[in-house]
Amino acid sequence: MAADPLRGLPWRRRAARRYRSEVSELAFLVERARRKSTSLVAGDGNRGDSSLARREPSVFLKETLGDEFNQSTIEAIIVSGGVALGEVASLDFAPADLIFDGEELILVDKIGKSWRLPKIGLADVKALFDYVARSEAINSDAIVDIDGEGRVRIPSALRDTDVGFAIMQADTQPLAFVPNLPVTKSVITDSGVNWQSIAMDEPLQFEVRFLSADNMRIAQTRVALDYDYASKKENSEYSDSWGRYVAQLDENLDYSGLGQRLVRVATYAGWVGLFRRLQEDQVSFLRGRYEFMKIDKMGARTPRRY
Repeated sequence: MAADPLRGLPWRRRAARRYRSEVSELAFLVERARRKSTSLVAGDGNRGDSSLARREPSVFLKETLGDEFNQSTIEAIIVSGGVALGEVASLDFAPADLIFDGEELILVDKIGKSWRLPKIGLADVKALFDYVARSEAINSDAIVDIDGEGRVRIPSALRDTDVGFAIMQADTQPLAFVPNLPVTKSVITDSGVNWQSIAMDEPLQFEVRFLSADNMRIAQTRVALDYDYASKKENSEYSDSWGRYVAQLDENLDYSGLGQRLVRVATYAGWVGLFRRLQEDQVSFLRGRYEFMKIDKMGARTPRRY
């Protein structure tokens, strides 16, 4: 029998017993995936959810913002401005496995065909993957909010990343395009994510909503501008508008300019929707997972104030 390396050193044995390290990557390896229950990354959605949520922007699902036919049910005081991404992408094949080969993510379908995903920076992909995991754990689609005093709140999964910084900058854009509207918040949200032959050939839909509160302090969408975004062209096109204040829109409003300011957010929305789809379909991610989880996603520092 091999000698105990700690024999004769009882204080080291006690210290070792007291020390409880947590290698987070290993804790995630065998988690099941299902939207609004267990998460591909974060595991059972009931583990510490309340403490996690306290460190995030206002927690809400984008469905509670309502739409053209359904009124919002969120109190204005807790509506996070910025971006809320909650769509589950549609895919034109059935994925079975997600693989990381050290350089990129690869999807394998149920007949064994491999699909290489469009290339964006690995740090960005990792940040978005982590965001989806955290949003599932706390049941929230909110990403960023800049309050009336310029204080920035952003999910911890995106804090100090290039993705988080780009989304924060996008959050500052919409209100500048509608200076004549009596609104107090803007929310950029996805309304449809379609991956066709892995390249998002079909347009991704997103909306820019402008909100204010009614006399019951409930947030109401006063105007929404709808856009289509095609990833191959990296171009967004204005498609429609709706809401009570549509007639008050400036006839010279730069619809195209606003849409182009938000193309990076649209790209991120596509990846968020894809990861949500993989979670909902319980797609296995074991090959290369450990290396993927170690990717350094840090980038531009998120300011505390804007």
